[in-house]
Amino acid sequence: MLDRQGIAKKGNWAERGWKGLTLLLVPAAALLAAGNRLEKTFDTSPNPRISVTNVTGQVVVRGWDKPQVHAVYTVVSPRVEVDTEVLPRIGAADKIHFTTHVLDPLVSGNEQAADYTLDVPIGASLEIRNPQGSVRIEKLQAEASVESVGGSIIATDCSGHLAARSVGGDIEIIRPSGHVEAYSITGNLHFVSPATSKLRGSTTSGRILYEGDFVEGGDYVLSDYSGDMDVICPASASYELNAKTVRGKLINSLLITPRRRSPSPFSSASSLLGTHNTGKATVELKSFSGTIRIRQP
Repeated sequence: MLDRQGIAKKGNWAERGWKGLTLLLVPAAALLAAGNRLEKTFDTSPNPRISVTNVTGQVVVRGWDKPQVHAVYTVVSPRVEVDTEVLPRIGAADKIHFTTHVLDPLVSGNEQAADYTLDVPIGASLEIRNPQGSVRIEKLQAEASVESVGGSIIATDCSGHLAARSVGGDIEIIRPSGHVEAYSITGNLHFVSPATSKLRGSTTSGRILYEGDFVEGGDYVLSDYSGDMDVICPASASYELNAKTVRGKLINSLLITPRRRSPSPFSSASSLLGTHNTGKATVELKSFSGTIRIRQP
């Protein structure tokens, strides 16, 4: 039989054991959390090529003035990993490829997610594929190609050639100054304060909203099939307008000096051809059954 002293000693050993186990479990939990989040920095050339191939999750890429790529990526499931390929392997990198791999075919939905946050040289060119996730890019000066299926795409202050494509996600492009191409099927397109001289935007059933002026000598083409289109520009804007909707409505509140149109197969369409002010830019708006509105802010 144990006396009181023995019981006390046994209790002390048990308490110490639990404390020891707790001390072991805490680092293990911290290690697990750290294992889901990786952070790396790569020295690069001033104009590297960066690609991200993801499945779902959020991809954020920001330009900065360092010849480095600082990458932080987090995976939801341990059955998902991020592979990094750097070329050349020694010295400043000219190419960096980030690829998300799902290791277990039974993993689905949010368990496939990987989130990326990349700070890259402002002269870096980008190629991003994130089928079911969102993409946001900021302050880049080189070519950027972004593709998604169901996720949204937001690009801010990009001055290089920007191509954004999404099947069902919305696309928002803010203050671009380079060539812009934005295409969607059911998603909405939103252009805010463009300073670009060449812009193309097309969606099938989504809405198109253009807010801003037109650059002298610029060429702007917006088209949809059944979605509505709103062009909101200042009274001081100067452009030559060619607007046409086959079965929809055309509502214009700005003064347009009309030009005579030659006969066409679509002579029954609601259309407007003319100039506002001196016509320094070219604006073409096309829809099949959507409503086109042109107005001041």
